[in-house]
Amino acid sequence: MNLLEAGKISKLRIAHSRWLALLIFFLLLICGNRLGNGLKWEISKFAGLGCVIIASFGRVWSSVYIAGRKTSTLVESGPYSTTRNPLYLFSLIGAIGLGLASGSNLILALLTLSFALYYPFVILGEEDSLRKIHGPAFEAYARRVPRFLPKISLYSEPETFAVNTKQLKSAILDASYFLWVYGALVLLEGLHNASILPTLFRLP
Repeated sequence: MNLLEAGKISKLRIAHSRWLALLIFFLLLICGNRLGNGLKWEISKFAGLGCVIIASFGRVWSSVYIAGRKTSTLVESGPYSTTRNPLYLFSLIGAIGLGLASGSNLILALLTLSFALYYPFVILGEEDSLRKIHGPAFEAYARRVPRFLPKISLYSEPETFAVNTKQLKSAILDASYFLWVYGALVLLEGLHNASILPTLFRLP
């Protein structure tokens, strides 16, 4: 995979995420969730917030190591010492958190299924690029470190690490997306419960 192909995949990934977000936003604009305004809804919100916080901090932590060097350097320390794709792992945790915050099994299933169907192709494409650039070094890394689910016993980190501050600021803004969307989901449901927004039906 060359840089042009990688750029196309990245644009498709962003477009895919935006269209899915618009669909979910439209559904939640006209529909309430199945949990209403009781204890189950509060527990679901709390669990969702926990996932979103983990995802946001996890993506920033991962970006500290990879910002500005995503394919040019083979990063093997920090979160990348336990899984080859920590950014996507934390994105999945964030997607699950947003699904929980929506209070809808349908939204949770849409987010999780969308990730499961799309991101494996993104991961394989990026690994192909790394394999072509780094050759045997990447092969050795791939044999040692799991592709997705982390192996905590492998964790290692340097005492110091140079960071691309411009790229890191961009990553922090990107990670904050989960927190903003979480707030929007909770606000929408609050507006439904207050009868400010119409509830045409409740999502399962």
